[in-house]
Amino acid sequence: MRKVVVAGGSQAGVSAVRELRKRGYDGEIVVTDSDPHVPYRRPEVSKGLLSGGLDQAGISLPSPAELDVRAVTGDLVGLDVRGRSIRVREGDAEQEVSFDGLVIATGVTARPAPFPVSLQGVHTLRTAADAGRMRADLERSRSLVIVGGGYIGLEVAAIARGLGKAVTVVEAGDVPLAGVLGRDFGEHVTRIHRGHGVNIRAGLTVDGLVGGADGRVTGVLVGDGSELEADIVLVATGSVPAVGWLAGSGLELSDGVVVDATCAVPGAEHVVAAGDVASWVNPLYDRRMRVEHWTNAMEQGAFAARRLLGQHDQLGFSSAPYVWTDQYDLRIQCLGSTVGHDQAEVLVRGEDRMLVAYGKGGRLVAVAGMHMGAAVMRYRAQLVRTTTMSEVLSP
Repeated sequence: MRKVVVAGGSQAGVSAVRELRKRGYDGEIVVTDSDPHVPYRRPEVSKGLLSGGLDQAGISLPSPAELDVRAVTGDLVGLDVRGRSIRVREGDAEQEVSFDGLVIATGVTARPAPFPVSLQGVHTLRTAADAGRMRADLERSRSLVIVGGGYIGLEVAAIARGLGKAVTVVEAGDVPLAGVLGRDFGEHVTRIHRGHGVNIRAGLTVDGLVGGADGRVTGVLVGDGSELEADIVLVATGSVPAVGWLAGSGLELSDGVVVDATCAVPGAEHVVAAGDVASWVNPLYDRRMRVEHWTNAMEQGAFAARRLLGQHDQLGFSSAPYVWTDQYDLRIQCLGSTVGHDQAEVLVRGEDRMLVAYGKGGRLVAVAGMHMGAAVMRYRAQLVRTTTMSEVLSP
């Protein structure tokens, strides 16, 4: 390979570039992305930019000149696997970029709202530009409604309360975060938010928006027939893999780009995928998964680069995913995968503290903690060596 194209300039893509150079690859590298601000730390879109704690320079990732990378800005619009090229469009101009090796690291986009959106003041939060627009609206607003009580929604709720805004979270599930962290943990988080003045409306869907004569949102209609006042709305209902540009490419697309345990795309020589967009078989859990977390993107991007060079672990990319979120003065952490867990045991419970171990079929599969410092990370070795729940719970 003399030319590697990295489709996507966020953490997974940048990590792949660094690993290629670290491993001695001296050919041409081209990085394409539609976001002119990349590379930057995506978690800081909500954690830093929206809160006002950081500016664009403060979240940017260093891109040293010695990496010798050529950047191409524009929207990805197609992949020709057989012809070994991608198509990039900027404005009305379209160009074809050839490759010998390809890293697909296009990440995710915000899930479309489940109701019509045509009013001003309605936001999603995925990019630095999104954060800038929402921050400007938030500064002049009084009331915010957040549709979705996941990590991002609750993180923004805490930020907005810190700015003195009236905040309502509308969550379709009975308890926010219960789907990923279990009911006990979700109820604990909910109590803390309510204690800070957040109005959490669980078990409700949003039927639509109400707007004023000026075209701005003024309210949100929910499933029980009531209207919630809102002069700004955040739709935080999750994300979808950014694979639209791969339609017609012949690649298998099922909840992302389907790859094997080594991040390689089946049937496409020297094509790999990594990060939020990659659906791979994780040897640690012996099942297919797609992970939308920063550490996974960093580690998997590096592994995908090694796979291109033939310097990878033949057993595949094995990972215990890690995610964190800061809410008020608390940090919530989760190590491992809680998907499909059939057991959740509370190890520590306090007013603002919690530690929970999750099991599946008697095996420890994840640990989550609130305000527990390094305690969560101490379980990494146990997760990797397939510890039983009985061992975790024994004195």
